[in-house]
Amino acid sequence: MGLITLLVALAFTAIYFSRSMEKKPEALVRVTDKMMPHIDQIARWGGIYGVAACILTLLMRYELGDMLIRLINNVMICMMALPFIFDKLTEKYRGKVNAAIMEEAKNIVSWVSRNEKFMSFIAAGCATVLFFMLFK
Repeated sequence: MGLITLLVALAFTAIYFSRSMEKKPEALVRVTDKMMPHIDQIARWGGIYGVAACILTLLMRYELGDMLIRLINNVMICMMALPFIFDKLTEKYRGKVNAAIMEEAKNIVSWVSRNEKFMSFIAAGCATVLFFMLFK
C-alpha cells in the first residue's frame, strides 16, 4: 500500500508542479501531458484510494512515525484530488445541502487551487519522507 501511495502522491505532485511553474523541465512536461487527458479518472481513483488508505492506515499496525507519514501522504492525495473532482461530487447534492456548507467546501477547494505551489512543495516533501521510510 505504501508504494501505491508514493506513486499517486508523486503523480499529483508532478501535476501541481507543472501547473505552478513557469519554466518547466522537459521531462515534467512529457509526464504531465500524458496524464492530463486522463486527469478525471486519476483524480477520482486517487481520491477514492486516498480515503480508503487513510482508513486502512488507521486500522493497521504501524509505528507512530510510519503511521503519521502514511496518513499525511494519504490526506495530501485527497486534498490534491479535490479540485479536479469537486464539481462532479457536489452536483447532485446542490439543492439538498445547506448553502453555507457548500460555500465552505468551495472555499477549501479554491484555497487548494490558489496555493498550488505551496501544495506541490508540501507534497514533494511528504513524498520524499515516505520514499525514505519505505526504502530504509
